[in-house]
Amino acid sequence: MPFPDANALLAAYLRPLVAPVRVVSRVPDPRPKQLVQVRRVGGAAIWPVRDGALMDVWCWDPDDASAMALALGVRAHVWALAGTTLLDGVTCYRVQEFLAPRMDDDPVTNSPRVWATYRLELRADNVISPAP
Repeated sequence: MPFPDANALLAAYLRPLVAPVRVVSRVPDPRPKQLVQVRRVGGAAIWPVRDGALMDVWCWDPDDASAMALALGVRAHVWALAGTTLLDGVTCYRVQEFLAPRMDDDPVTNSPRVWATYRLELRADNVISPAP
């Protein structure tokens, strides 16, 4: 498979950087008070060997200020990926921010939550061949 798993790579990268806060792809039930969720929500292949992964990042914390602080810390870590191979050796050529961190309270619990969306331009393993 030529495309990297951007979701797994970003979660694994963030885990040690935001510990002891959990970083997950799927929100557990019950949800911990502090949590970071990363989820690929789209993107497209960029011929010949790149993948433009559009990633949502959600951060929960007990109050608005700490939720935003967590999200801003994650933001800095995501931006630090540009021009590196910090995602388990996969080259991240570029980071773009589509939605800067903003408050978006959890609709189920009304607890503080911050949402941001980033685009990671990652190196694919092989040349991307369009379908015939």
